[in-house]
Amino acid sequence: MDAILVTIIVASYNAEKYIAETLESCINQTYKSIQIIITDDNSTDNSIQIIEKWLNDKKVTHPNIECLLVKSEKNKGIPANFNNGLKLAKGQWIKCIGSDDILLSDAVEEFITQKKKVPHSENHGAFFTYFETFGEGVTVPAKYPLSWTRDISGMKPSKLKQGLANIHFNNVAPGAFINRKFMQSFDERYRLLEDLPHWLKIIDSNIPTGFLDFTSVNYRVHNAQATSRNSSINIYLYNDLVRLNAMRLNDKHYVAYLHNRLNLFLSFNSTRAFKYLKILNPINVLIALYEKVRR
Repeated sequence: MDAILVTIIVASYNAEKYIAETLESCINQTYKSIQIIITDDNSTDNSIQIIEKWLNDKKVTHPNIECLLVKSEKNKGIPANFNNGLKLAKGQWIKCIGSDDILLSDAVEEFITQKKKVPHSENHGAFFTYFETFGEGVTVPAKYPLSWTRDISGMKPSKLKQGLANIHFNNVAPGAFINRKFMQSFDERYRLLEDLPHWLKIIDSNIPTGFLDFTSVNYRVHNAQATSRNSSINIYLYNDLVRLNAMRLNDKHYVAYLHNRLNLFLSFNSTRAFKYLKILNPINVLIALYEKVRR
């Protein structure tokens, strides 16, 4: 039986500082049945030159691994950038990674090993794994996703799972492996959020998801991150979250819609006191207590 092919898509934008380290972590996987696609979203720094040199080097050192670069002529955002890679992806499973993160050397092999132990794993829309933070200001690494999201991701499809996921679902993208069978493209109406709309879509479609108990990625924290609240592109994140919440309303997740609308108002309001009020949101309190008990 042929080995399962996994396509790793690396989304790059002005990543000259970290891209080489990320690419090395991808190609030096212990599991060799991989394809690597680098998608660049019209970088204005030296990212392209670094990537092209890396590609030329790997033609010599890793001739059996297909490595491609897709360049965009216009900056379109993260979902569109990943979609450029999906068009050329040959893998049965897709691993998306940012150009500043590190894929642990046994990540793909461990995924394949654990996935095979899951009954009917080919019918799962995605499997999530842990990722750990490192980088600027990180003295003690944090491990995600937290228990609320872990437990939801492992639930069987149901109305309860849909409701809970729409109320709150942690960032799981760095540690996610996506089944190509259920992945046509990310929604390009979003600028930054390629992941959460897709997770909620497959959960609302009653497609199973699962959680595998291992760490696959080291997730770099720095102020230049696209989704950083300190970023100058804060407005894009806000607009994406508003659009996503409109989807909750359209899908009749009324409690989730009201909860997230309140959180949005409190999180992005410039008045400092409002940010503290978010802690007192009853659903936030419930989630915090759940995660403290289930830690």
